[in-house]
Amino acid sequence: MKSSLATDAVSDSSDRLEDKEPRDYVMMIRKAMAERGLHIRELSLRAGISKSRLGLLLHSDPRKRPNISLVEFQKILAAMGISIIQAIISVESQIDPDMLYDERFTTLLLMLSELFSGLPSRLIQALDEIEGIDGTEIRREWATPLKEAVVEKLVKEVTRILARRAELTETSRIGL
Repeated sequence: MKSSLATDAVSDSSDRLEDKEPRDYVMMIRKAMAERGLHIRELSLRAGISKSRLGLLLHSDPRKRPNISLVEFQKILAAMGISIIQAIISVESQIDPDMLYDERFTTLLLMLSELFSGLPSRLIQALDEIEGIDGTEIRREWATPLKEAVVEKLVKEVTRILARRAELTETSRIGL
């Protein structure tokens, strides 16, 4: 079963690499802090960044924020239990911020983080084992069909699980 919504979302993102507008990671961090009931003071202690510096880095007005270093960014994410890949998925893929914290999708985002953190090295290792590969065999345009295949597989598996649950519920309801 192919999800038309998922297919549309996949095709809408095909030019993402050419999009030069920087994404706002601070908004994602602020939203995560609000969801966790985490205040600047506590995050400051966890991250090892002074409260005043952290307040400036996370200022609600982007024009008033100083540049954040990669080390500071990593410390903030680590203090909140967010992997850098999770942050990238949630910001760069332009997922609706409210969906990021929807309990129904928590496991999905963790699964995607695992997938994306291990996939590049596994693909490189697999391709390295192929004799005669020179790099011209791989095509960028394969990304869209691969994304569609992953979405289709996920929808199929979730649908199968839901059908199995419904069957078990019906069986237990009639007392078999």
